[in-house]
Order: sequence, then structure tokens, then C-alpha cells
Amino acid sequence: MICFISPCKFTGGPLAIHQAAAKIKANGGDVGIMYLKKKKRHGDFDIKDRQIVSQISFLNRLKINGQLKAFGFPTRQTFSVDDHFIVPETMPDLAYQLLRVGCKNVSLWWLSVDNFPLSQLHTLQTQRLLRECKHFCQSEYAADFVKRNGASAVSMLSDEIDLHTNEDLLPISRRANDLCFLPNKAAGADDLLEYLYEKFSIIRLENMSRSQITETLLNTKIFLDFGHHPGKDRVPREAAICGAIPVVRAEGAACFKQDVPLPKELLIESLVFFDGPEFVSRLQRILNRAEDFNEVLGSYRKKIASEKQIFASEIQALTQNVNDEVATG
Repeated sequence: MICFISPCKFTGGPLAIHQAAAKIKANGGDVGIMYLKKKKRHGDFDIKDRQIVSQISFLNRLKINGQLKAFGFPTRQTFSVDDHFIVPETMPDLAYQLLRVGCKNVSLWWLSVDNFPLSQLHTLQTQRLLRECKHFCQSEYAADFVKRNGASAVSMLSDEIDLHTNEDLLPISRRANDLCFLPNKAAGADDLLEYLYEKFSIIRLENMSRSQITETLLNTKIFLDFGHHPGKDRVPREAAICGAIPVVRAEGAACFKQDVPLPKELLIESLVFFDGPEFVSRLQRILNRAEDFNEVLGSYRKKIASEKQIFASEIQALTQNVNDEVATG
């Protein structure tokens, strides 16, 4: 049995966890999900007859996001010590706890770097996790990070974008909106946004269904990403699929060509986000020569489309490795 640990909230990480579990299940694999409400160390696991039993008092009151529920995995409370646990990087204390109670097969899935509690990086607990656990990485940024910090058993386990558009993409010149952005990633950008609102038509991607976000991206010229790219983020890829030009901060995974293969004109240094006139000038230059980016964005869309098969191959390799370990005892 492969046991994924997942938060209940819908974000890119839990979505990837459920996509992976669904692919394993579709291939006939034995897989389950244990949902947890918090990132903190619980101290709520017991061993009974080689069974890992969660004693989390709120287990029966978990409110699991509806989009995650749609994958159809029931809430489970019990797994075997011999099962293979895959824990998101946001929960290293939980991974360590599983090791302490006797689980031999514990992996960390680095769906990001920066969402890991970095203040714990040099503790003996984290150093043990880096050396004793297997590490799956959603991005080259994450793979580089864990290797530099002592991990040796490192392999890729990415994700996929399951967005499909059923229409020809509008040329940039015919799109109604100049810019759109995610407000939850724009903390600290108030002054810049005030400046941008004077120059461009802007849509905030908030309080929208997924289909509404897609429709907005299909009719917007530039998707502006204020985030710091703790992993290979989903929305810039969705924007590219919809024909919008992704303009992103040159931070985190965006600095790795394997993760974000965009030309330097679309990667903006953080310092420029504090210079309104220069930022506007950069955006205007991009819009004035939007057609020059058609070829590179077309290649980016092909790469995003290929991620589905790559993810399937990675899942197959993971499942085969687990089966081999079970066969050899």
C-alpha cells in the first residue's frame, strides 16, 4: 500500500497528491490517502499489531475540499507499518514521527522548497530525514535544493496541468484585458498595483470558479505573477495554455530553465517590482512586441502538454519500485 499524506485544503500541492494517487489507482495500484488538518507535529500515532493508527481527535470532523473529495478517496485512519508513506515537504515533523514509530518506507515529496520550514533545515531531525528518506521532487529547483543539503535518494515526481481549451487562442491584440493577477500572491505590491491600475486594464483573479479563471486567462494579454515560485507553479502554466503571456518574478523555480523555460524579457527581477515607471516600461515593451513571443510560448505549451506523459512515467516508476521492494522483502 502507498499512503499519501494530504492536507484538506485545495491548493496546487494537494491537487498534485490526488492526481498521483488517482494515477496509481487507475494502474491497479494499492493506494490510500490520510488527510490531516494542520502542518504541526501531532504526536497522535500509535502502533497496534504493526498498524499505524491515527489518534487525531478531529478525524471524523475533517472538512475536505470538494474538489479533492471528487477524486473519491475515503478518509482512512489505519495503515500498516510496512506501507510506503509519501509525506509533503510541509510536514517534516510528521515524516520524522513515522520513522520514530517504526515505518521503514517514508518519502518526502518536495512540492515546493520555500514552504518547507527552512528554519529547521540544519536540525539533526531534518538532517536525518534528508539522509534516511527518499525524496521526490516536483521541480528541478527542489531537486537541486535537497541534493545540496545532503539527500542522495532523489528522483523526480512532478505533476500535470489538466486544463484543456476547446477553442482557437485569440491573438494578444484582440484580448480585452491587459493584465490579470492573483491577489493572494501580491502582498507588498500595493504601490506598484496602484501605479499599474493607472496604465492598464487589470482583472483580479479572486472569488472565481476555475472555469471563470480560465475564461479570464483566455481573454487577457499578460498574466502577471507576483509570487516567489516555491515550486513549479501551476497558474503561469495555465496562463500559457490559454495564450496569455506569463510575466513572472525571477525567483525560486523561475530561475531554473527546466522548470520555467521563459525568455529573460518575461522574467523580472524583484527589484523592478519596486520601480513603477520601469515596471510599466517593461510591460509596454512586452505588449508592443507580443508576436515575438509566439514561438517560445508555443514551445512552452508543448512542454506543458508533455508533462502529462512524463508524470505518468514517473508514477509508473514509483509503483514499480514499491512492488520491487515488497517482492524482495
